[in-house]
Amino acid sequence: MSETLLGRRPAATRTPELPEPARPPRALVWAVAAGAAATLVAVLALLLRVLPTGSRLGGWTYPYVRDAGAWAVVWPALSVIPAVLGLLWLSRRLPARYDAATVIGWLVLAVPLQSLLRWYAPAPLAGIVASDRANSFYSPTLRWSAAEFIGRYHEIVERLPPHARTNMPGKTMLYYLLDAFGLSPLGMGVAVLVLSNLAALLLYLIVRDLTGDRRTALYALVLCLFMPGRLHFTPILNAVAPVPVLLALWLHVRFLRTRHWAYALGLGAAVYLTLFFEPSPLILGLVFAALLVFALRGKADRVRASWADAARLVALAVAGFVACLVAMRLLFGYDIVAGFEYVLADAKRFNNRWRPYGIWVTRNLWYFVLCAGFASCALLPVAGWASVRRVLVHPMALLTVSGLAVLALLDLLGMNRGETVRLWIFIAAFLLLPAAWQCARTAKLWPVAVVVSALVLQTAVATAMLGFVQL
Repeated sequence: MSETLLGRRPAATRTPELPEPARPPRALVWAVAAGAAATLVAVLALLLRVLPTGSRLGGWTYPYVRDAGAWAVVWPALSVIPAVLGLLWLSRRLPARYDAATVIGWLVLAVPLQSLLRWYAPAPLAGIVASDRANSFYSPTLRWSAAEFIGRYHEIVERLPPHARTNMPGKTMLYYLLDAFGLSPLGMGVAVLVLSNLAALLLYLIVRDLTGDRRTALYALVLCLFMPGRLHFTPILNAVAPVPVLLALWLHVRFLRTRHWAYALGLGAAVYLTLFFEPSPLILGLVFAALLVFALRGKADRVRASWADAARLVALAVAGFVACLVAMRLLFGYDIVAGFEYVLADAKRFNNRWRPYGIWVTRNLWYFVLCAGFASCALLPVAGWASVRRVLVHPMALLTVSGLAVLALLDLLGMNRGETVRLWIFIAAFLLLPAAWQCARTAKLWPVAVVVSALVLQTAVATAMLGFVQL
């Protein structure tokens, strides 16, 4: 990575912060304590098989797969926590010129640590990849060539296994890409884990470009690497769903920083990729719009835009999207609009038949907490309160408020009902940013250390106790 992306920023361009208190703010202390306590209670409830995991009346539950009192499942977390805290301590002390090495080190070392947290997962990576019940995006690659699959997609879609039929074709095409490298199902599972970790890298880049705050960016990276929902479902491709939309958001931020036309064109292409892979994250468009308004106000040092810049951004992004659309139509005959309409209609039919809105509009929020982690969610009210008076002057406050608005809108629309631990991974990853921001309000390491440790513990125990993925 270049110094522009990961390295030191001039101090003059750093987003102004409130004076750093000598002690952690009282609200932060209480929130971290509450999150840790909630995690311990939830872990105990999981081990006793009494934590709610869905609604039989609502048509969906995650089953328990181990007997009550399976205390041995805790040891992977107890092994990973010291390693993570040691890396955090070291990362905080390295000078800015080592930022790129720090980020790369986290991305490399995270994979074995994440794999250890899956030690007691009831389904192995290779088994999940090869299973049509759990993940039917792999089996089409054994039947059709990549060109035949995408070229005849509208003709063969009804013959695809369930998950491949009811999702956009981008997920299946990812397996064609992995197959081109000659990977076995196990290798593909590991590759999906590595690809899903790119969400953490993109959160880091977004924070660095918006604020120049190394501490908040580092915390966002680490929290995302150990977010429970993402690791529960790897290598199910919902774990990769945040990557295209966060790529689009980073390109959006880069344009607002540099006004370079290539970022705007890339934004359009990234939006196409998001729609091609998983359309739901496009609801984060509210965040894109909020950031554009923020830049137009001209009161931020790091992101500024004139009305002419805004018009150029929209025009170039639309051009990038249309170029992808036309290229796919001409080269392969694939119509993304028709594909999206088919998937949307299928989802509406399924929800209306099997998943009652009234039950899930409330229980979805419980599933969101299971996905994002009790410890990080405990910080959301504190971050929301801190953002109310700063939303128009600080980018992290803006991301907090707009992200919470997206969560509320997504829930009220009823697009996802049941299974929202995996379907909301993208919004859960984004809403780790407020938690990282609040932990970074103090130079003390212990608040983020407690939050990350709680996420690791929740991840290990829930992965072992619940059948998030059924073969």
